[in-house]
Amino acid sequence: MLINILSIIAVAAALLYRFGRPYMIKRRLKDAADWPQTEATIQSAEMELVERVGHLRERIPFFAFSYVVDNEYDSGRFGLRVGEDRASALVREWIDTKVAVRYDPGRPSIFSLPDELSVDGFRVSTVPETELASQH
Repeated sequence: MLINILSIIAVAAALLYRFGRPYMIKRRLKDAADWPQTEATIQSAEMELVERVGHLRERIPFFAFSYVVDNEYDSGRFGLRVGEDRASALVREWIDTKVAVRYDPGRPSIFSLPDELSVDGFRVSTVPETELASQH
């Protein structure tokens, strides 16, 4: 009987992790659509080896940025899924670039970026840091 209960708990936890986390991320993005927007400045960038949770490793550019809300600085990071040939150039070119971020008015350190950014006229997917396991 105890083994059955533990099995049920383990399966429920796995399902919650698999399906609950994406739901919470989608819910946060939906809520973030109504958050105020401000301009952030990319401060630094570097290529990092990352692994999509449970999937293959890849090198992608990560960008660290900062923004100001009510005279308080906050910061964040994001990666871009872009071809490796273009990624190295972006790491050099995007320092001091401005990007729009939305922030939670109750907790301005919580931010949201668009799912896509424009790079040289092409739309590329942003990669929230929470989606990846960094391999430095």
